[in-house]
Amino acid sequence: MLSHTQNYINRREVVANLIRFVDFGRANLVLEIGPGKGSITDGLLPRSKRIIAIEADDDLHEYLKGKYRGIDRKKMMVIHGDFLRYPLPSEPFIVVSNIPFNITADIIRKITSEDSMLQVAYLIVQKEAAIKFLGAPHAHSPLFSHLLNIHYTIKKLIDISKENYTPRPRYDTALISIERRAKPILAGLELMQFKDFLTHVFGCNKRTIKIALKTVMSNLQVKIILANLNLSESAEVKRVMFADWISIFKTFTDQAPERSFEKIHGSYKNLLVEQKGLKKKHRTRVD
Repeated sequence: MLSHTQNYINRREVVANLIRFVDFGRANLVLEIGPGKGSITDGLLPRSKRIIAIEADDDLHEYLKGKYRGIDRKKMMVIHGDFLRYPLPSEPFIVVSNIPFNITADIIRKITSEDSMLQVAYLIVQKEAAIKFLGAPHAHSPLFSHLLNIHYTIKKLIDISKENYTPRPRYDTALISIERRAKPILAGLELMQFKDFLTHVFGCNKRTIKIALKTVMSNLQVKIILANLNLSESAEVKRVMFADWISIFKTFTDQAPERSFEKIHGSYKNLLVEQKGLKKKHRTRVD
């Protein structure tokens, strides 16, 4: 059995505070990942129409089955298994969860995957991870945070001190929301090209925006773009905001020659293949 380190909230007032952020009207089904002993589950039950709680730990699963034995399965199901191997619901759903910190990115990738029907996720993550998902100007933005922003808006809702957990983690945490946009920022061919463009720029291992963009655009085009956006030539790629990347991409599609499109083509797909291979290798090693 794959085991994930988990820290559980030990104060009811903290649970009550985070539950007040949840918009239960977004979907009838609530998914909880790693419910532990059910502290958040207890707060969800009075407000949710249906809950699926997925717990990987053998002992905790047995504990939860006993704790919620009298609840109708149409109202709540406790599933024993690794969430990363559990199929996502085929209906709209929300997620409310204090997720295992060591697999935060894997969980978010899964619930925001292309075929996911996630409406909004409320996740407790390490505070440092929360800032990274918010991205620039708050922190260095990984490629993943920009890809998320195409379809979702990401917000930090509250900070949660490490003193509210058992066992106490090394770091403070934060509650974030990842909410599906009514309409994605880009769609169709433009969406695919933007993913390729961004993946290429982040993958070419150039620290500054000027040098990274010169891998697919002329020196003059890069100078004009940076001047229009009031960006320094020495600005770091990971410090550029999502809205600026959209503007840069629009200029790229208007002015870049065909060979530039050929250069970026398939970059995002290749990244997914690479990630899938790494995940398969990791699972073979730890199972």
